[in-house]
Amino acid sequence: KVLDSDPANVEAWKLKGEVALRQADLDGALKCLTEASRLQPDNPDLLVSVGDILMRRNDRLDAALAVFERALKLDPGNERILISKGSIHERREQWEEAAEAFRAALLIDPNLVRARSSLGAVLFKTGHYDEASRELRKAIEMSPHDLRSHVFLGLAQNHLGNFEMALDELKESLLIDPHSANQLIGVREQQPQFLRLIDLLAKAYEASPLEAGRSYDLAVVYFFAGDYDSAWKCLT
Repeated sequence: KVLDSDPANVEAWKLKGEVALRQADLDGALKCLTEASRLQPDNPDLLVSVGDILMRRNDRLDAALAVFERALKLDPGNERILISKGSIHERREQWEEAAEAFRAALLIDPNLVRARSSLGAVLFKTGHYDEASRELRKAIEMSPHDLRSHVFLGLAQNHLGNFEMALDELKESLLIDPHSANQLIGVREQQPQFLRLIDLLAKAYEASPLEAGRSYDLAVVYFFAGDYDSAWKCLT
């Protein structure tokens, strides 16, 4: 065995860690990649690999953040590290820190869809709906099928009172993934009618995407006319 005869072989530890990941052995992968990083402490890529594994567990987010901070000191211009930091802060609802990290990544590369979409989501969650919409539209321009951008743009437009635009974004998100409405339903303080329409439209798309698409425009007309029963009938 390679590591029995050469326990300081960094590449072997890395490969063993990758094998463990493929086998869904996160603890084994973490052990191997941590050892590789110990042997090569100035390698930011190894630290990122360790941080990525730690991020998969909510109880290890502090450790993941510490690892990414170390990696960032070694490679300050690494946008992937900044996005990972932002994602941890977002999961911990540390909105200011999350936005700062995503903006820093975008200063390095303004075409990072994940950073742009995540920034838009954070802005939405903090009530900055206009600014969120601008960022999310930019993300969609770069990646028209980015599900998260469509979902949060729809939510932002709903909060701004632009219900037709909100429903258009919902339609796009459902075309990408019929189950994406669950992300919308899970957000509180939505218009009750909008929530009900989301629920029924999602079921309609799951049952028959083409037929649901043909009836969608009619449902929108009924919806804005206040005839919710007719709108619902178009979608069930």
